Amino acid sequence: MTVEIELKFIATPAAVAALPAQLAHWKAESHNELHLSNTYYDTADGLLRSQRFGLRIRSCNNAYEMTFKSGGNVVGGIAHRAEYNIDLPANQLDISLLPADIWGRSINISQLQQELSPLFSTNFKRETWLINFQQSQIEVALDLGTIQAGAQSEPISELEMELKQGNAADMLALAQQLTTVEGLRLGSLSKAARGYRLLNGNQPLPPVKMNVLQVAEKASTEQGLTAMLEWAFAYWQHHETHWFDGEKSAQYGVRHALTVIREILVIYGGIIPRKASTSLRERLVALEQLLETKQDAAVICYPPSYLQLKLDLMAWLMNKGWQPFIDQKGQQKLAGSFKRFADVMLSRSRSELKEAFNKPLSNDGFNDQQPRLERQIINLYLLSGAYDKERVLPYIDGWQKLFDAQGDRDLLRRQALEQPLFWLNSAQHV
Repeated sequence: MTVEIELKFIATPAAVAALPAQLAHWKAESHNELHLSNTYYDTADGLLRSQRFGLRIRSCNNAYEMTFKSGGNVVGGIAHRAEYNIDLPANQLDISLLPADIWGRSINISQLQQELSPLFSTNFKRETWLINFQQSQIEVALDLGTIQAGAQSEPISELEMELKQGNAADMLALAQQLTTVEGLRLGSLSKAARGYRLLNGNQPLPPVKMNVLQVAEKASTEQGLTAMLEWAFAYWQHHETHWFDGEKSAQYGVRHALTVIREILVIYGGIIPRKASTSLRERLVALEQLLETKQDAAVICYPPSYLQLKLDLMAWLMNKGWQPFIDQKGQQKLAGSFKRFADVMLSRSRSELKEAFNKPLSNDGFNDQQPRLERQIINLYLLSGAYDKERVLPYIDGWQKLFDAQGDRDLLRRQALEQPLFWLNSAQHV
């Protein structure tokens, strides 16, 4: 087994034309071209898809390889997936060659073999460069071709970076050199995920709503910060993809993700000095303001400055860019319990809400408090993961109804304020 660590970029035709000149600046240990054909398999009821597994046979120059990939996870915007590659004597699937423990105890392997069938295929030219950069070896691949599912097809135009040896921070640093190229944006869907969507009529991604962030039990305050930023980045990526699907309301989701990131920095403002994130905050605010009016996804997401912001945020997260600015007292706070930190911040959020809405407000007064209310609702989602959702979600919903003005605003205001508090020692802080 290997762990695939990669970054994926969607490339416009203009970017594809410009990439060779950029890549020429990198000293490549090798440069190759291949023509690859991949057939993806699953059961009729989508068993592998439901488990976030990917299974394919790749053919190249009459050689065949079976690949199994787990769903993995995304850390700081970089995908990490377990991957198994098995050489095959012919273009015939044989899952008995894979380790039995990857499937789970409930799956009968011989029965699964009989139920698997080809669903869709990808055919593309892959041009690769093997780059030695800093302490790492990174494969850069440009893929151009098509995904085919029955009579449906869509183009492949992707640039991928895969870490072969070394560390992900080096790969990210190399990626930052691509921000001079117009027409690149981070991609969040694998070719397999796109194939499944095509197979299902290219249905848009389901919308993702804010949900209570679950942080690992006994997480430190710093680990809570990391979890928040990773969640917000994934939220951003999902809505961006949804926006390119033609869902105009997803623009609000992208803007909301930026608000979430800025609010995370506010939550940690008592520990992390503002100077640790000055440039990030300034660019987040500028983009947020731009997204307050109707925009075209391509106009916003393909300029180099947009990609630079994303990569800088990923680097700040991966390299813990706040650490050089933290004094000893701050280090102690970051090492402390996230649960205790969250309880304190929940009480502060409650105090802010009480201050803003403890008396009737005019329509203009409500409108003036909307941004403040939006931020405090975000805080509730980010900080309440240690508590029972059956208590948390109704509490948040009370404030969300006020934000959405779902009824008489003054009645909603009073009902939200009268809700029982759910977090530990809440009465001591409000």
